[in-house]
Amino acid sequence: MELEVWGEEGTEEATLVHTSAEFAALLEKARAVDYPILLEVLDAASPYRVIFNVGLHDGLGVLRYAGGEHPDGVYSRNPHQMRDQAEVVLYYYMNSDHEFPASAHYPVDVVLRACTEFMETGGARPTGVEWQSWPATATATASAP
Repeated sequence: MELEVWGEEGTEEATLVHTSAEFAALLEKARAVDYPILLEVLDAASPYRVIFNVGLHDGLGVLRYAGGEHPDGVYSRNPHQMRDQAEVVLYYYMNSDHEFPASAHYPVDVVLRACTEFMETGGARPTGVEWQSWPATATATASAP
C-alpha cells in the first residue's frame, strides 16, 4: 500500500511512502520535532477512503482512524491512562491545532506498531490499540476490537 503522509515538518506537500521501512523512517523524523506534531496518513490510491492521524510527542502518541464503519472517526484509548475523557491535549497539523482526549495517549512504540499494522493491512483500523468515540456520548464508549 502506498501512503500519502501530510504534515511533515518543513513541507506543505505530501510525502509518498512505499514501504513500512520508509514509513518508520518518516515517523522517526517526526518524533524529532519539539512540539506535538500531527500527521495525516492517506491511501495514495484512494485518498479519503480512510484517514489515519498520528500524533507524536515526548515518547507518547495518539491515533485517530476515520473510514469504513467509523466515518466520524474513533480515537485511540489507552486503558492504562487514568485521565478523564474530558481532558484535552493538543497536537499540531500544519499550524492548526487539533484536540485529542488525553486518554488517547499510548507509549510511542505502541503507536509505531499501529502505524506498521495500518500500512501492512491496506488501511484497516489497527487492532493493537483500543478505540473510543470522542467526545463521549451516552451510547458511545468504543473499545471495539
